[in-house]
Amino acid sequence: MHPRATPHLFAIACLMTGVAACGDGDQARTGTCGAGVLPGDLVITEILANPSGTDSGKEWFEIYNATDAPIDLTGLLLRSATAEGGSIKEHAFAELSIEPGQYLVVGNVIEEVRPEYVDYGYGNDLGDLRNTAGTLAVSCGDSPIDVVLYDGAKDGTSRGFDGGRPPDATANDDLTSWCDATSQFDDELAGTPGAANDACAGVGVPTTCTENGELRDVVAPQIGDLVISEFHADPDIVGDSEGEWFEIYAHTRVDLNGVSFARVEGEPDGGIAGAECITVEAGAYFVVAREIDAAVNGGLPVVDAEFIFALGNSAGALILGYGEDILDQITWSGSSPGAASALDPAYLSAEANDNPMAFCAAQTPYGDGDRGTPGAANDVTCDVAPPDGQCFNGTAFVDVIPPSTGDLVITEFIANPSAVDDPAGEWIEIRANAAVHLNGLELGRDGEVQSTITASDCILVGVDDHVAIAREDDPATNGGIPEVAATFSFSLVNSDGNLFIGHSGTVLDEITWATSVAGASTALDPSITDPVGNDDPAAWCTSTSAYGDGDLGTPGAENPACGTVSPGTCSDGGDERPTVAPALGDLVITEFMPDPSAVTDANGEWFEVLVTADVDLNGVEFGREVGNVDVTLDVGGDCLAVSAGSRVVLARSADPLVNGGLDPVLATFGFGLANAGGSLFVGYGGEALDVITYSGSSPGTATTLDPAAENPMDNDDQGNFCAATAVYGAGDRGSPGAVGNDCGGGQQDGMCDDGVSMRAIVAPGPGEVVITELMANPAAVGDAAGEWFEVAALADFDLNGVQVFRLDDGVTPTAVQTLGSPACLEVESGDRVLFVRNPDPVANGGLPEGGFVFGFSLVNSNGGMGIGVDDAVLDAIAWATVPTGASRSLDEGSVDTGANDDATNWCAATTVYGAGDSGTPAATNDACP
Repeated sequence: MHPRATPHLFAIACLMTGVAACGDGDQARTGTCGAGVLPGDLVITEILANPSGTDSGKEWFEIYNATDAPIDLTGLLLRSATAEGGSIKEHAFAELSIEPGQYLVVGNVIEEVRPEYVDYGYGNDLGDLRNTAGTLAVSCGDSPIDVVLYDGAKDGTSRGFDGGRPPDATANDDLTSWCDATSQFDDELAGTPGAANDACAGVGVPTTCTENGELRDVVAPQIGDLVISEFHADPDIVGDSEGEWFEIYAHTRVDLNGVSFARVEGEPDGGIAGAECITVEAGAYFVVAREIDAAVNGGLPVVDAEFIFALGNSAGALILGYGEDILDQITWSGSSPGAASALDPAYLSAEANDNPMAFCAAQTPYGDGDRGTPGAANDVTCDVAPPDGQCFNGTAFVDVIPPSTGDLVITEFIANPSAVDDPAGEWIEIRANAAVHLNGLELGRDGEVQSTITASDCILVGVDDHVAIAREDDPATNGGIPEVAATFSFSLVNSDGNLFIGHSGTVLDEITWATSVAGASTALDPSITDPVGNDDPAAWCTSTSAYGDGDLGTPGAENPACGTVSPGTCSDGGDERPTVAPALGDLVITEFMPDPSAVTDANGEWFEVLVTADVDLNGVEFGREVGNVDVTLDVGGDCLAVSAGSRVVLARSADPLVNGGLDPVLATFGFGLANAGGSLFVGYGGEALDVITYSGSSPGTATTLDPAAENPMDNDDQGNFCAATAVYGAGDRGSPGAVGNDCGGGQQDGMCDDGVSMRAIVAPGPGEVVITELMANPAAVGDAAGEWFEVAALADFDLNGVQVFRLDDGVTPTAVQTLGSPACLEVESGDRVLFVRNPDPVANGGLPEGGFVFGFSLVNSNGGMGIGVDDAVLDAIAWATVPTGASRSLDEGSVDTGANDDATNWCAATTVYGAGDSGTPAATNDACP
């Protein structure tokens, strides 16, 4: 197909209608005709100009009624011409009408031999349609209703306007939106006469629109950008066909050109079309109604677009689409007469509004007296229950993260309080070894489930968190428990008792006790962190610390040691001795596997630590972020002695039948290693002994440190790591517990793996990378978890070797991190690349996944940073201050390495993301005032 310029088509329209003077564009096709049919009411949607064999009697084309009323075709003209508009032939319709939303097939046949799929024959009036290229029109006198240019049809195949989009007399002017049919309707012919067309692969949406007379690219909505926020299916003041409407909320600034409406997936009933850019701003509402006229539609204060189908009163569905993507969809099983169904503002997302209970009857009257808030924030608070298996995280309904065996451990309980009565003051404490939800957790005794936690809001616990679950959640009546995560309803007996916790019928931990002390909890020694170790009665002791109204215990906090082994000592073959603590330089992270292929990530992830001195590993700490310990090594008081030169492996699973063949494993950890990039640290006593960051990984291949760089300084450079080559266990590559392969300079040879072969790294050049946004002072989470920044790529390049600089005193650059990976870290022009302090969306405030991890702090005032390559800064910014809870965002009109030096081009972001802070991480920025 060879697209032709739109002005050429308008010129043809003038030739075919005989109009003496035509303006440019659609202005030449305005006004009504004698039959009252407007331009665009009828749409030519499909053409079979080149049937197999003889054309006579087999040619046809299809016309669609794009209105919500029948159209009388009597007297309207069909016209055919050459591609240049010459040799015009015409036919006048006999008495005939077409229903709304229906297709009419017209062909070069007479009634006596009309095929079943042809609705109307124009005989030989139009002559043979041109096979290679031609023009067709529907006109009322000299006023065109729709004119199309076609070309490139294959023999025996119709050519149709993209079936993935609603038929539109403007959009079908674009030849790139037409394609050959793929459905067979006859032994010899392909097409869809009288029905919706086949979708055109890779088409479906407009790519450009006109703004202020200038053509620009459409800013396409992504999944999650648009939310159906309100709909009125049963108006009372006017009829349904006049007063129905629905409302769309925009989370970010996008163009709505090409957005479709449907009631059934894959069958669009209309949409938003037009050559002009139809833009909705972030935080704005867009109203779509059956009627535009406020005098007819019940007094809607604003209507931005129309639709033609009915919204069911007792049940219905509504789908927003864009090309092949579903942007948002809702269903309902009822509506209130005279009241719109409004989405609770707490559930304003494309995920949360999937729950019909998030909609309830609007309260505020509008217009002539129906209730709703068209074009404005909703006025309701709905009684919402989450869908099965989900909970509400403050922004959307998310799948509950269920605990597995080993994830939760019972660490404390009080069965016989003294400050208050037993039923009110009883509680238990649970320690988390993994980030899970408590929603759905089962509690019971004697083998029977007595209580299940059924909260609608997500109850998330993180690694090493201690939470109290109590009979009562009011500190005024429960003895002053500082914080209660959930409640249970059965009694903890004072003697000969037992207790278990579980999920979905699986017991996760169970304890028993012979007796309890009045007014004091029974607490597990903190060195015991697993559901097997707490089976030993010797691991428990009576609490001595007071809480609340005077009882003893530490609900929701780590327990004091029971005193079986003194702090700072360990048992060496039965003899207690001081532990030999590791110092800086004694422990080095040398290898890690974030993305195994032979087994799942949750079973096969691991990392290796080289021990360079004779030390005890008791109390050694591991985690993904300095200051946030995920794992502390402890073996119940025994000395965990290792000798210099040892390499120890920590893994997600210790079972070689499950973990891909790792053996031996020193200890297990419950956190995940992000495939796209992250960090790891090893420490002792709250001090980091070694920290690494990485920017990617290769499936089935560990990343190993060059043997010549095995120290805590050289492993800061990602260029000293490379892909492991040795095969272990079930077939993945790595050398767990052994010296890794020589990297030969790692990434410093300037090559990377693009998935097909090794190739030269393409580095960014001046002006090709721009810092566009940074979050230095989040409010929803702590700075160390929620800081991030974003850069825009203005060319295609690789991030391998790209450096991040800190600007000391706001001026002097110091390179603090270099991105590296065996794989090519490719970005394309137009991409927004996100850098995060913490890659976990649960901890970082809900940032998009896939960001590269950086390991330094973004200061809140008088700070600066830069990005570059080979120690040359390509872009740098400085700031005097930053907003709280909002990113410092560069205006989209100033995405340039010079323009972003001007502080007036920056402002506080307004779009809310994740847990409630404002910003547009990895997306187009908000416009600055």
